[in-house]
Amino acid sequence: MDTTELKELMQQRAFAYQFLSRAYLAAPDSAFIDVLLDTPETKEMLPEFYAEAHDADREVLRKDLAADYNQLFLGMSPHPVAPYESVYTSDEGLLMQEARDEMVALYNQYGLSVDKAFDLPEDHLGLEFELAAHLATRSLEALEAHNDEEAQQLAADLDEFVREHLSWVDAFSADVQKHAHTAFYYNLADLTRQAVAA
Repeated sequence: MDTTELKELMQQRAFAYQFLSRAYLAAPDSAFIDVLLDTPETKEMLPEFYAEAHDADREVLRKDLAADYNQLFLGMSPHPVAPYESVYTSDEGLLMQEARDEMVALYNQYGLSVDKAFDLPEDHLGLEFELAAHLATRSLEALEAHNDEEAQQLAADLDEFVREHLSWVDAFSADVQKHAHTAFYYNLADLTRQAVAA
């Protein structure tokens, strides 16, 4: 892959992973909803959500999305969906297993740290996408500094990370789609699958 192709790919990945990180780390706030509905690409990326939401009262929409986020990912329903790698990859389906420890080691390896205010396990999907975005961004920075070898290595690190730590998102996304009450989270699950498959 030449540097132009790599640059375009890393730009796409950085954008996609940053978006997904934000979408999973917290319920959409007013600013996030405004960006979504005022961005033309949303119609293509999240088609059912856009059709449902583009003329909706945005404050009502924010409350509906917050309620869905809480019932899906914060356990405020009979059927929560755990956004943690350990739950999907450990034999026991439990939190704080080997995947969590591996993620802590990876954050340290790449000079990252989880904000102390974030009081959830480190193998949270939002944090995993944050690390993926970081790798894509660092690859772009290496390209801009004309360090093609480092850029290629970081791109390879990203591919390995996606293979080894994001393979569980198919099962996770299926669970989200079973239990989501809003088109946003239903579409987000599809977008998550596509971003990882790409």
